[in-house]
Amino acid sequence: MILDPPKCFWLALFTFTLISNDCVGQHQDSIIKRALVKSWRKKAEEYKVRLFDRLSTNEERSYTPPQVIKNLGYPVEIHQVTTDDGYVLELHRIPPNSSTTPKKVVFLQHGVLQNSGVWTANPTSRSLAFLLADRSYDVWLGNFRGNTFSRRHTTLNPSTAEFWKFSWDELGNHDIPSSIDYVLKFTGQPRLSYIGYSLGSAAVFMGAVKHQDLNSKIDIVIALAPLSTFAHAAIEVLRVFAPRVDYLKRALDFMGVYGWFDTDGLGDRIFKSFCEQTRTQAQFCIDYFYNIFVGPSKNLDPDMIPLFNANLMRGTSVKVIAQFAQNYNAGKTLQAYDFGREGNMLRYGSHKPWTYDLRNVTVPVYVFSGGADRVVTPLDVDWLLTQLGNLKGSTRLIDYNHLDFLFGIDVKERLYDKVVALLPPP
Repeated sequence: MILDPPKCFWLALFTFTLISNDCVGQHQDSIIKRALVKSWRKKAEEYKVRLFDRLSTNEERSYTPPQVIKNLGYPVEIHQVTTDDGYVLELHRIPPNSSTTPKKVVFLQHGVLQNSGVWTANPTSRSLAFLLADRSYDVWLGNFRGNTFSRRHTTLNPSTAEFWKFSWDELGNHDIPSSIDYVLKFTGQPRLSYIGYSLGSAAVFMGAVKHQDLNSKIDIVIALAPLSTFAHAAIEVLRVFAPRVDYLKRALDFMGVYGWFDTDGLGDRIFKSFCEQTRTQAQFCIDYFYNIFVGPSKNLDPDMIPLFNANLMRGTSVKVIAQFAQNYNAGKTLQAYDFGREGNMLRYGSHKPWTYDLRNVTVPVYVFSGGADRVVTPLDVDWLLTQLGNLKGSTRLIDYNHLDFLFGIDVKERLYDKVVALLPPP
């Protein structure tokens, strides 16, 4: 027979009482009793936590985004796009259900260190990809080079340094134009609607500046927590390491580290061990780990943390991460990658990196930002609003942090309903 913790506790207490009545050394027995009762109580509490606080297992934790989409009863397609510099990107599509006429295309682009699964991780009732699909839009999910699903090249091997020599500039100047051109050609549509999150917004801005024809291929850009200048980022780790970014980059180059922050393997085990066993662990990660990097939030569901983690830390290059520090050091500007004085002269014809003139973004842009966002801070968004060439509207959700735009409990009512209302009809 296995005793449950409460019975064990009272049995122990009764035993200790008998012992204390029969023994002469009352003081010694009292000390022993308290120690043993404390031990039993601790074991009972641990058992209770394991039994009642454990997070339920969700099979989608190990699924790819297409598998999640299919598992939830939606049609799904996988497409391969080759950029003009040879990277093979994987796009995930939720096509309109049994439609005989072409439907309006909406393209969703994730942020840094993520993959397309961030748009499908929340329950269907508050995941933007599914909300759009339910309204008969033709939904396409992009994947930046270097992440889990876009780690291929026509000639380069991901195990070599050459594969990882890309920065924000390549994401904006190659990945976004190539993906959009492919989608428009495949669907036969003249234009699409673009929804970008964080670096996904910055990339389309950069692409529109460098490729003016891109502006005519997009009817609307909806920028969620949009990255631009990084001058006021409130991430303490960044503030410490940004002044030393050049030394760190050289050290990583010396050690042969060019691509990183991929949780496949060790990272996944750490996430699962420290954030995904119990609800208490999940809440701790929200309150402390997430808080440190993206800002405070009371809007994330601890039960969903395993699915959120499955689509975060999914790989990028050292140069992409370094460019965050470079733009933090540069102040109020959106600049290209800084190769150093000599490298800049060879690349840009000047000692300083090229800067993106956002007045050349002529596509209509609507911005949604968060007042509690430590990554894309209100001050940095305020600067962006003064720079865009065709800003149509801006909304600030005063209590939103950086992840609330993807995973918030109330994200449908407070954000996505507004986003959908801005889109052209399907």
